[in-house]
Amino acid sequence: MTSWRFRRKVLGLKALLWRRMLFRTTFIAITGSVGKTTAKECLGGILSKRYRAVKTRYNRNGARGVPRTLLTVKRRHRYAVIEIGTERPGQIEMSAKFVRPRIAIILTVARTHTNNFKTLEDTAAEKARLLDFLPPRGIAILNAEDPRVLAMASKCRCTVKTFGRSPGADIWAEEISSKWPSRLIFRAHTASETAWVRTSLVGEQWVNSVLAALLAAQCCGVSLGDAAALVADVQPFLARMQPVSLPCGATLLRDEATASIDTVDPALNVLRDAKAERRVLVISDTSDSGERTRFRQKELGRVAAEISEFAVFLGDSRHHAMKAALAGGMSADCVRGFDSIKEAVEFLKSELRSGDLVLLKGRSCDHLERIYLAQLGPIGCWKVKCRERTLCDMCQHLRPEEKTL
Repeated sequence: MTSWRFRRKVLGLKALLWRRMLFRTTFIAITGSVGKTTAKECLGGILSKRYRAVKTRYNRNGARGVPRTLLTVKRRHRYAVIEIGTERPGQIEMSAKFVRPRIAIILTVARTHTNNFKTLEDTAAEKARLLDFLPPRGIAILNAEDPRVLAMASKCRCTVKTFGRSPGADIWAEEISSKWPSRLIFRAHTASETAWVRTSLVGEQWVNSVLAALLAAQCCGVSLGDAAALVADVQPFLARMQPVSLPCGATLLRDEATASIDTVDPALNVLRDAKAERRVLVISDTSDSGERTRFRQKELGRVAAEISEFAVFLGDSRHHAMKAALAGGMSADCVRGFDSIKEAVEFLKSELRSGDLVLLKGRSCDHLERIYLAQLGPIGCWKVKCRERTLCDMCQHLRPEEKTL
């Protein structure tokens, strides 16, 4: 047995044994193709203000992250909010065996990791495995707007609660608004309560994540009004429509953690509807669409011409996007393309100005976060290809060598 497999097996055994000791802690598991990290942050933020609670750190939701998170749970914790992700069939089942949740939240079934999940039905079957580990007195919280998620209710042997945008759900939202610089606001309803929910999140795409968190909090004894007040303090998660200020006075919306196709349109819609002196799109490529590269790039260029006043395209196939943007009516001096991130950084340092709103979108393998980080100061890594999938913010190679101790 190789050393890393041995270490993973030992980690798993420790987590399983420790989980048996935590019989007083209520475990809440969250999965879904998109939105699970934000839902985890919202629910963890609510519960930690009322009870002793712990949540997954960052988005460590994989085969190693879940058992490591379990080992951070202490006997004093009343609630543990665990994010569970998957990249291949069987991974959710493996993680669920560790967690054994009492409450399970399933947000969406969307196009992610399509190399391993060929159809949405395959993805739905993987997500549904989480529900198999709920006890008879457990609670399944499902998205009423996603037919594949709602269909999972028929297989549940426990209580089922739903969230969505129609009055038929256990919690539902109306009067939804989120146009930059305003943040996400909506009115939430349950059978017995109504409350305005004012968040710090950017974009309407987070409604379901917030609704799921509010419903789970209610199941844990927190009223809708109190939960709505507490969720207002939850900040956008790192690189997920996270607004940050640049030294030049521009505002950057960091959304480079993932570029699966079902996350792209919501981000672009935020830029489309935003109020700003100049809207700038900086983008590399998308994933999980099934389209060839040139078609993906042409579509990005076409959309860029509709939603922005300035566009920067990155990567080997950028010329397809640039041509499409020009054909869509953008002037030549408002369309730029770069093969390397370092070249793009230098250009943006001189081009961006106060009043700009910049959307940064790209695949995790492109590590576009360096475009933001290099605006703040020197960085020590300009790799063209990198196997790491963690954000550069947390990478030991980010800082210049002369500043490394």
